[in-house]
Amino acid sequence: MRRTPFLVAALAAALLLPACGDDDEPQAGPMMDGGEHGGAHRGSSDVAPDAREIEVVASSFEFDPEEISVGLGEDIAIVLTSTDIVHDLTIDELDAHVSVEPGETDAGGFRADDPGTYTFYCSVEGHRAAGMEGTLTVEEG
Repeated sequence: MRRTPFLVAALAAALLLPACGDDDEPQAGPMMDGGEHGGAHRGSSDVAPDAREIEVVASSFEFDPEEISVGLGEDIAIVLTSTDIVHDLTIDELDAHVSVEPGETDAGGFRADDPGTYTFYCSVEGHRAAGMEGTLTVEEG
């Protein structure tokens, strides 16, 4: 007695059922929950229309420049370019984030209302541990 057709049908049903679901609810996946890239693909933070642009290049697990200075209350747009793989630039305290695919450029904005020194880093899994971070200084006047 051959059971092959039954097994093939059962396997096909098991593989197809997870694809069915409510299309109104977003499905978590590597690009949404940061699983594959460690958060690199969440949307870039909004940029104010008159923001000062600061160009940053991400490559080989480093940022260029590694140090950025901005004025207190100044609207800033970080224009990030990746020369090699997926990267991002995140500043937790300022809720700033910009992510880019290999060979692409995008911008993310912020305004720092408190003077001080902040760390920016790449949140892609393993990149910060490899040394991919820098310093943002917010200066009065």
